[in-house]
Parts: sequence; C-alpha cells; structure tokens
Amino acid sequence: MVRIFPFNGITYNPDMIKNLSKVMAPPYDVISPEEQDQLYNLHDYNVIRLILGKEFAEDTNYNNKYIRAAKYFEGFLLHKIMTRSEKPCLYVYEQTFIHNRKKHKRIGLISLLRLEDFGKGKVFPHEETFPKAKTDRLSLLHHTYANFESIFSIFSDTKLKMTKYLKKFTKRKPLIQAKDKDKVIHKIWAIDKKSALKKIMRDMKDKWVFIADGHHRYEAALKFKDEVKEKTQRFSEEEPYNYILMYFTPIEDKGLLVLPIHRVVKINLDNFDPIQFEGSLHNHFKVEVLPFKKSNEKRVRAKLFKLLEKNKDDQHSFGVYMGGNKYLRLTLKDEKLIDEFITDNKPKTWKKLDVNVLHTFVIDMLLGIKKGSHEAENNIKYVKSEDLAVDLVNQGKYGVAFFLNPTSVKDIIYIASKYEKMPQKSTYFYPKLLSGLVLNKIDLKEKIKDEL
Repeated sequence: MVRIFPFNGITYNPDMIKNLSKVMAPPYDVISPEEQDQLYNLHDYNVIRLILGKEFAEDTNYNNKYIRAAKYFEGFLLHKIMTRSEKPCLYVYEQTFIHNRKKHKRIGLISLLRLEDFGKGKVFPHEETFPKAKTDRLSLLHHTYANFESIFSIFSDTKLKMTKYLKKFTKRKPLIQAKDKDKVIHKIWAIDKKSALKKIMRDMKDKWVFIADGHHRYEAALKFKDEVKEKTQRFSEEEPYNYILMYFTPIEDKGLLVLPIHRVVKINLDNFDPIQFEGSLHNHFKVEVLPFKKSNEKRVRAKLFKLLEKNKDDQHSFGVYMGGNKYLRLTLKDEKLIDEFITDNKPKTWKKLDVNVLHTFVIDMLLGIKKGSHEAENNIKYVKSEDLAVDLVNQGKYGVAFFLNPTSVKDIIYIASKYEKMPQKSTYFYPKLLSGLVLNKIDLKEKIKDEL
C-alpha cells in the first residue's frame, strides 16, 4: 500500500525574505545555463544554489557544487533564512495560472512517501531515465542529506474527494506565497491537526501513484536508501532515508495539463543533405509542405499546430523544421507499419505512442540516432517552447526540429500500470512545481513512525 507521512517541513522565513518569489526557481532539470545565471543574480539566497549549483574549472572532489550546496543549506538554516516546522505537517499546494487564455487552479498535497521499489508496490514510473542525471541527483543526496524538490505524482480521485477536503484548508492565509516567471501563483498551507493528518494518510493508502516528474530523483533516492542500509548494522523502515518528498494531485483535476515536448537534433551538416532527407520521409509518411514568408511565418506555424491537433487522436502527425522558408507536416501512411518496424515486446498502446513512431521511423532509421543511446543523450535537446526550437535551428546550433502532439494522460496511466516505461521526455506536465516552497531534511537521528 502507499504510505504517506507528515514531516517537519523547511520553508523560507518570510521575516528574513520579504519577496519570496525572488528565492524560488523552476525544477532543476528545466533550467537553462542562462536562467541559472539569472537566478543566481536574482537573490543571494535563491534555491538555485541548492538544486543546481554552478560548476567551475577549478572544482575538485573537495570543493564542488554538491559540497557548496550542503554548505549553503547549512548556512540558510543556521542564519534562519530557512526555518523548520516544530510540528510534523502535511502541506496543501495550490497553483493558479492562465493557459490558452483560461484561468486554471490545481490543488495537491505534499508529504513524505515511503519509498517502494518499482514493480513491488503501488508506485509506478512512466518514463525511462538517463544514467548521468541519476548520478548527479545521487551525488546531491550524498552531500546534503535533503530533498530540495518534491517528486510530482498523480493518482486517481474520481469524485475529487481529496481535492474537496484539501480546499477546506485554503480559506486562511497561506504559509508561503510566490509567483514564478510564467505568472503562476503558488500557495502553501500547513496541516498539523492530528485528526486531519490521520484522515489524509488513511485515504491515500489504497491509491496507485504514478510519477509524473522526478524519475531521476526517485531512482536516486532508492539507490541512496540501499547504500545507507548497507553501511548500517541496525535499521528499520522508520529510518528517514526510507522516505522521499512527494507531491500528489488527482488525475481528474482540470488543472492537470500535459503539454508536448519537442525535439531538436544536432546534425553533422557536412554529411546531411536536407533534400535527400525530405525525400526519404516519403517512404513512410505523407509529406505536406507549408511554405511561408517572413511576414506570415507565425500564421503558417499556427496552421501547422492546428493540423497536428486535429489529427492527434486518430493519426500520427509531426511537424518538421530544417530552416529555410517552410514547415513540413508528416502523417504516417499506414498504422500497419508500426507492427512491422517497432518490434519491441511491448503493449500496442506503447508502440503507437507518437514519440516512439517519430524516433523509430525518423530519428533512428533516417538520422541514425537510437533511443537511449549516448548519441541521443548528447545530440537531442528536449524543449517545450516551439519558439525556442525554431530559434535553435535558425541559429545553426541544431539541424532539425520535430514538433509533437502531447501524450494523453490515459496512455500514460495505462502504460505505467503495465510496468512499461515511455522513452525519455515523453511528457511535459504543466505547470511545473516551484522549487523552494517546502524542503525536507533527512536527519538520521530521527524516526518516522505510523503513530501520530
């Protein structure tokens, strides 16, 4: 069963930080080097120093970004920049945002989750991970003994009972409030009343939990738990390294949005012939050319995305941009090709994912970059912004941009429940969780007990 627990959350001290928005950051894995610099300059106590510290040429095993993160964290606590709750709490987290000119609200819960190995409980991943990213997050755990960011997870709450109950706690002034660069408003409320804690813990026990974002951090925490246990002669499930900080929100919440993640691919231009590449696309796709002039590029691009949206449920369509004055729309000629070329022993729903079709028929077969390979990790950039994808090609930094439709939540849940994983970066849940709202310190002197 899923076991959640209250904890002594660490938050920024509003008495020390007058504008909390200046010390928050997006999740570490969506921060560009340029944005990292901006966050460093935004405030001396910005959480970027904990989640994604800068690297320097003179770094050593004794002075590096992980050691500096630990020292910053220690200093923030020592000087009351951050404070720890005296009582164990669960935290209500509400996000208010605008998407496609509509106002949305999403509500969820932040707690500790007792770690479960995948395939042995009710916690399910949905994406493959990169070894390099897992090693990075594990190194951060080794040095800081802390969860600086919550894992983002979803669960089914068909009648939204949990949502309705959590909303009761949002009537008072929030403990923490901040606004991010996308103008999403983030609010946190603490729950410390024992009767409420017990009810929420009980109601979550029968849930299946699906990781939306944070696979690398979750897998790093599993590795960290096993390492600490190997070094400890006496241990129990009450040890704090058996737990991880997690956010839960219902699948049925209308504020749960899944956006597409586009791909831009580096190509050796000396060996790449765009005319030959475009001709090869005709082997398996219907290819529609959408020419544009500088004056109407935005309008033509909007048309491309409308065409993609129109075909998202019954056809496999992709947008392609290689520079010049045209976009291409690809549509798979025949679904029978999927079974012919995607030979993995996987459920049909997995084989039919747009991301698998694109990688198999185009990125792998035509560009020679296999999924999960070293080449893929180094030559494919994953971006949610279509503007950025186009700019990267126009600047000559990447050769080709591919635009996809979003993966449906229904497919995500079905595939994860079959213990299958999607390729890396198949989904982009929006809005992201804000880093810096609530942190968790892994204090080995403490115990986490079921009894409140």
